[in-house]
Amino acid sequence: MNEFGHMNASQASAPSPSPESEADSGRPGANNQFTQELVKRIEVLSEANKLNEAIIHHVTNALVVLDGSMRIIHTNLQFRDVFGLDEDIVRQEATIGHVLGDDSLTDIVRQCMESGQPLRELDYAYRAGPEDAGSNDDVRQFLLDVSPFSTHLNQEGILLTFAEITEWKQRQSQITEASRLVSIGEMAAGIAHEINNPLAAVMGFAQLAMRRDIDASLRRDLDKILAESKRASKIIANLQSFARRHKPQKQPVNVIEILERVLNFRGYELQVSNINVTTKFDPRTPLVMGDEHQLDQVFLNIVINAEYMMSTTNGGGNLNIEIGSRIDSVFISFEDDGPGVAPDIRPKIFDPFFTTKEVGKGTGLGLSICYGIIHEHGGSIQVSSTNGNGATFLVELPAPEFDHIEDSAGEDTTTAIASDDRPLNVLVVDDEPMVVEFLSRVLSEFGHTVTVAENGNAVLEMTDLDSYDLIMLDVRMPGIGSGTLFEHIRGLPNGVSDRVLYVTGDATNPDTRDFIDRTGSPVLTKPFTIETLLSVIRRIAAKNR
Repeated sequence: MNEFGHMNASQASAPSPSPESEADSGRPGANNQFTQELVKRIEVLSEANKLNEAIIHHVTNALVVLDGSMRIIHTNLQFRDVFGLDEDIVRQEATIGHVLGDDSLTDIVRQCMESGQPLRELDYAYRAGPEDAGSNDDVRQFLLDVSPFSTHLNQEGILLTFAEITEWKQRQSQITEASRLVSIGEMAAGIAHEINNPLAAVMGFAQLAMRRDIDASLRRDLDKILAESKRASKIIANLQSFARRHKPQKQPVNVIEILERVLNFRGYELQVSNINVTTKFDPRTPLVMGDEHQLDQVFLNIVINAEYMMSTTNGGGNLNIEIGSRIDSVFISFEDDGPGVAPDIRPKIFDPFFTTKEVGKGTGLGLSICYGIIHEHGGSIQVSSTNGNGATFLVELPAPEFDHIEDSAGEDTTTAIASDDRPLNVLVVDDEPMVVEFLSRVLSEFGHTVTVAENGNAVLEMTDLDSYDLIMLDVRMPGIGSGTLFEHIRGLPNGVSDRVLYVTGDATNPDTRDFIDRTGSPVLTKPFTIETLLSVIRRIAAKNR
């Protein structure tokens, strides 16, 4: 009998002698027959034992059998491989708690032994390194089953089964983090839209006050209010742009403008992280065919990665960004003086879910998404580095030839405003009282007649919409939706729908963009300046003369 109460093969298979066999035992033929049958039975049992051992050793879960004193009496190959143990672990007669260095595991086994009931799918974390290592890289996650059992000889034991779920846990964490970021982005974009309404009023009334005959000190204060309001407006616009998900839409874009927007958006974080940014942008850089929102994402990811590596390793650093052109291509170079990228990591840096950051600090998706976006644009992204001496990410995008695109940014709106001498009959439909008051004041001061409606329901009841030269509609209002209201207006005669100007604080919302694109109407994004407002109104009036 072995140490766990099992009989060996010869003990288990040897038949009890019967009286007939005892009587015949003296005959040579009977002895030979008995011996041959015994040998066959031993061979069958031996093959069965070998099969059982092979199955146990090749089970993907780690298995260990303990005796009543929690000593290890049997393991499979997977258990020894997972926990890095020698094959002679059974001969050491050590307890499971001692071998794995974990008293909590001893408590779990004791609980199972005392209750006599199995414990299923317990979360168990095993740290391969020392607990004070300060990193979670060596922690492995398992689902642990603990099952008591007894043999036919009433010998009791405990079977422990470890199913490793470390990678699954990491993927779940990454998916959860990605989902959380999407939710935060949607929430931030919604909040930004709500902020745009009061911000439009703040900017508007500050501009109105500056048109008065006021003393220099008050004018300086109003200048500061307007400047900070415009700054807040840019921050909100960038937040909306980055937070909203957009359908890919390629068109001629200026990578210099995109990168400047990224740096403005990230400016405060770079400053507090002691990152000095130096730019060298060639103004002759041609346009590229791309999706500006996707390129936003690429450049932002690269900048954030450089910022993180420099701030965590050096407490700051220098980021040099250069934009220029080569034959048929535009290049964007990001050079930092951080710790660099080790040679063994470089080939994997664009792989999905690969990250050198601690758990919870990164999803491992940023650079892989960048890689996919750039290659989808027909370009390339690569990294070069001397370990310890910084890293350089180089993005190249094809730059096809485009027809001349007229730049209207330099339009002299002051002259245009002064030349506007035709008063208009304007209907303003908006549920924000301060925005309505600002619009009414501005339009009235410039000689226009203003009628106000606070929602779409009031517009549906009007019978004189044809009398208005301009109808300003807020996209999002309570009651009748913009779509229903526009269909009503589009059904009116004399081209009333051509006089519609939409006003919105959430122009980056895909639903808003799709709706406005379907209508073909112009849009004014909150907050806006008086000059922009009057310029847009003038264009619509000129079109409908």
